[in-house]
Amino acid sequence: MRSRTHGIGRRIAAGSGALALALGAAACTGGDQEPPQSPSTSTSPQDAPGQETTEQGAAAPSDGGGEETGSPFSDEQLESASQRFVEGLQLLDDQDWDSACRLVLDPTTHAAPEGARLQDCVDGVERALASYSELLVPGRFDVIDASMVRASDNGDGTVSLSLLEEPVDIPMVQGDDQEWYFSIPF
Repeated sequence: MRSRTHGIGRRIAAGSGALALALGAAACTGGDQEPPQSPSTSTSPQDAPGQETTEQGAAAPSDGGGEETGSPFSDEQLESASQRFVEGLQLLDDQDWDSACRLVLDPTTHAAPEGARLQDCVDGVERALASYSELLVPGRFDVIDASMVRASDNGDGTVSLSLLEEPVDIPMVQGDDQEWYFSIPF
């Protein structure tokens, strides 16, 4: 049990870069404390293998290789993913670990975790974010709204997020209930 919970905590801690990024964004948009410096391990969608880019870093136009280039996600769905990300940040600043974990996809059920799986997530998040607890105060992320978040289809059923043009290293996926969830395997 401890090793399983410890593994979840490590994966969630890897995603804490998104939290540090959000703390920085809150500071830039009206927050009053600087976030701790955290090395970023995220990669931008332009750095993905097999994705050709122009000199300006934009995706190169398709050569018309016969594959459909349109996103299966509508603009409304991508906006919904952005809003769900903001909701998750607000739950974290309220230190509502239980509700925040309900936004993480349980890969065994393709929905929000329940029971022991939910408790494993809660325990992992609480430990992983303990070093940020003094910075996580209710309302800290209220200055962040969905207009600051960009959701982009990865073409594999996942969506990448960026906050104020900075990539977030946690993708989102839709569950069987069509709600958006953070894809943090556990």
